[in-house]
Amino acid sequence: MDLSVIIPAYNRERTIGATIESVLGCGAGAEIVVIDDGSRDQTVEVARGYGPAVTVLQQANAGPAAARNTGFRTSVGAVVAFLDSDDVWHPGVVPDCLRTLREHPEIAVLFCETLFGNAADGYRPLSPVTGRGRFAELLTDPLGPDLYRLDRPVLVRRMIDRNQVFLGSTLIRRAAIETVGLFDETLFGGEDYELCLRLTAACRFAFCSRPLARYEKHPGGLSADPDRMAREFALAVRSLARRPDLLTPAERVLVRQTLRDLMFAYGYQAYDRGDMAEARKRFATAFREAGPSLRAGAYWAVCRLPGAVARSVRRVKRAVGRPGGGP
Repeated sequence: MDLSVIIPAYNRERTIGATIESVLGCGAGAEIVVIDDGSRDQTVEVARGYGPAVTVLQQANAGPAAARNTGFRTSVGAVVAFLDSDDVWHPGVVPDCLRTLREHPEIAVLFCETLFGNAADGYRPLSPVTGRGRFAELLTDPLGPDLYRLDRPVLVRRMIDRNQVFLGSTLIRRAAIETVGLFDETLFGGEDYELCLRLTAACRFAFCSRPLARYEKHPGGLSADPDRMAREFALAVRSLARRPDLLTPAERVLVRQTLRDLMFAYGYQAYDRGDMAEARKRFATAFREAGPSLRAGAYWAVCRLPGAVARSVRRVKRAVGRPGGGP
């Protein structure tokens, strides 16, 4: 089964070599496509140093979603993987994953355990974190000693609550992406979650408990920006809310409630730091996108008060210590 590995890269001259070498050493032949997203360092030169084993494309800086989409359109494999240019694959896992996809045509997406961390702090499994200690509850239909077919309704509910899938440890049938559509290029940080939400709703997933990828956590990474990530998560769930054809009636209700909660959280972050004008805009957007909410309405009303009054209310609320309650 042909595999294409798509690697978006921006200023990764120091790490992309290890990423490429991990794919070359994964134990399965793969088409490797590197998309340089406007780098200003030697990323392109390092990638081209691997010769014909790696296809290198260049584009003006447009973000990871656009780079991945460019790579997908160029690649030809029946199975596609997206690996960031500072993460690496462990050897010996990919051949077993491809065999699983050959033997189980009903499985469209197979994701594996991931080790995350850094060299200084060490690495640990990601699924206990994403699953908040309940990930094992998904593993009820074993296909082998380290392989599980996942129940769609349960996985969809978990995904709406929180992303369970690390894209760098995931193999996806090309046909599945063609069915649900490519990455949303308006997102920058939540684009992988948004795609996985659509895939989860539309396709059958399986999980391999063997770690495939090592995910490097950086202090200055996007996940360290809570304001940006709150916005990205809300937009990802909003995207799913706009695809009711993929959801059951109960799932549509859950998506709308989750969207209200996420958009409130995004507005509250601005409110909590005292930016009343920005908070007012965000709560107003929450009304439009997620429907009426008494909680968001109360905060929106406070944000419309004169600045000194609004800040006084905020100080009282913080002193009382009722986060997430009334203003």
